Amino acid sequence: MLWYKGWLETRFRLLFVLGMTAFLLSLQRSIHINTVPSPHAGAAVLSATKRANEIILGSITFAEAIPLIMVCAMLAGAGIATQPSFQASKGVHGSSLFTCSLPASRLRLLTVRATVGWLESMLVIVFLCTGSWFLSPLLSTVTTPLAMAQYAATLIACGSMLYCLSVLLATFLDDQWRTWGTMLAAGAMYWISHHASLPAAIDVVQAVGKGSPIIAHTVPWSAMAFAVVLAAAFFFAALKVVQSREY
Repeated sequence: MLWYKGWLETRFRLLFVLGMTAFLLSLQRSIHINTVPSPHAGAAVLSATKRANEIILGSITFAEAIPLIMVCAMLAGAGIATQPSFQASKGVHGSSLFTCSLPASRLRLLTVRATVGWLESMLVIVFLCTGSWFLSPLLSTVTTPLAMAQYAATLIACGSMLYCLSVLLATFLDDQWRTWGTMLAAGAMYWISHHASLPAAIDVVQAVGKGSPIIAHTVPWSAMAFAVVLAAAFFFAALKVVQSREY
């Protein structure tokens, strides 16, 4: 029943995010053109084309951060409280007391709701990466399906940190403030990454950008592990909040 309840709370949000992702993919198809040079091109042309491809790939990774932030902001839930299916809510939802009175521990309530949103987030990321590879002439030319799978895994691992932060915010903020808080946190992460000399091992933003498998051609394992550890810490903190909070 808890899984079905979580699905009812998120189905319209998931549909909205998938629609926005499809719209962004259509824009990506119309904007990004294939810039593969001729085999007989000179060194200057090859160098200029390589630089152009790097810029385009960078813009693709930047654009794909938008759906990632959206899924974290919209699908992370409201802790163990009941959440309206689509609109942002203020205050405690009318059936939240019923949810808390169910014969299930608060750990189970939080875990099931967070897992439902996380699985839906994975679905959006897989749809995003698959669509990007098929619709972008450049990606389908200079990257392999394996590289895109690695990139999807990187997005999932690094996005889990922001997702679990949103789960934590949901335990003590209204739904609308949690959404804004998640987006502000993503903006702060981007600013810190570009204005502070962070080691590559903990720079999650660069791991899904310049250090991603489709640009750096290597998997940022250390940044992914750091993101997963932070995600676990945020979820543990969220659990402590819901176990101690009175609804």
